[in-house]
Amino acid sequence: MTTQAVTQRIHRVVAHVFGVPLNSISDDSNPDTIPMWDSLSHINLILALEAEFGVSLTPEDTMDMVSVRLIRIILSERGVVEVPQDA
Repeated sequence: MTTQAVTQRIHRVVAHVFGVPLNSISDDSNPDTIPMWDSLSHINLILALEAEFGVSLTPEDTMDMVSVRLIRIILSERGVVEVPQDA
């Protein structure tokens, strides 16, 4: 799976969980830019990401997933996607 394909899937999951337009999601999206991103919705996001990508995330992973960019990097560490060197 290409990095772009995985990034698009992450963006779709984030947009769906937070109920925001897909085109409003970027690597820089985080709790400061998405008002609906609170502690409860963060848990829902983690569950949705685990279901979408078939991975189990550690408590440390979930605490570190504080932006779309970090979500992509952590999923890469779990073998989901290659992260470009400039990330």
